[in-house]
Amino acid sequence: MPFTVTDFHDLVRLLYDYPEWRAEIRRLVLTDEILELPALVRQLGEEQRAFAEAQRRTEERVGRLEIAMAELAEAQRRTEISLQKLSESHAKLEKEFGQFKAIFGATVEDEASGVLRSVLEEKGYRPLGESFNLALDGELDVVLPVATPDREILWAVVEAKARLSQNDVRAWADRMKSEGWQRRLAKRQVTGPYLVYAFGIRVDRSAIEEAQRQGIGLLTGQGERVAPKGWIVPESR
Repeated sequence: MPFTVTDFHDLVRLLYDYPEWRAEIRRLVLTDEILELPALVRQLGEEQRAFAEAQRRTEERVGRLEIAMAELAEAQRRTEISLQKLSESHAKLEKEFGQFKAIFGATVEDEASGVLRSVLEEKGYRPLGESFNLALDGELDVVLPVATPDREILWAVVEAKARLSQNDVRAWADRMKSEGWQRRLAKRQVTGPYLVYAFGIRVDRSAIEEAQRQGIGLLTGQGERVAPKGWIVPESR
């Protein structure tokens, strides 16, 4: 029996009046895939919302990471600046300390020279000029030519230390008794005989005892603590 337009309109009216028939008609007319399409659309929407949330969280993490990286870079820059300033301060401190050592060393030598001259003049020795230092294989801190009361020429020599130890005295005495060292002095016109002293701003007790054993003099800022037992005559003379 043919399906007419009137029949179609009647069907539309009936479906409108009976909504439950529409679901049955859809089930009969549409394929399973089409019927599942609304659910798939809803699922897709949910997945898109989840993806958008995940993307938002990722962007937040990336943003925080960028901030952290920027803060790290700034901290590194500040650290490098601090290290540079520290290096410059250290270099400046080393320079100032070197200058201080040089000044202090010169002060110790000047003090030793003044005490030596005063002590020898009290003993009747006559200085024959100004004292000086001599750069050899190890610097000779104070050298002063003097004349004895008998008009014999001597060379007073001093090793000056801020703190004078037993080892300093022993090493100094051994050096002055060395023939090789005496030859080097002679080449610089310091020919001997040598009146040998050690000087210290601060002097260990063992240094005093060592000076007595070695037979050399010992000076402090207060004057002569140990008198030399004589002078050293070079073996070549």
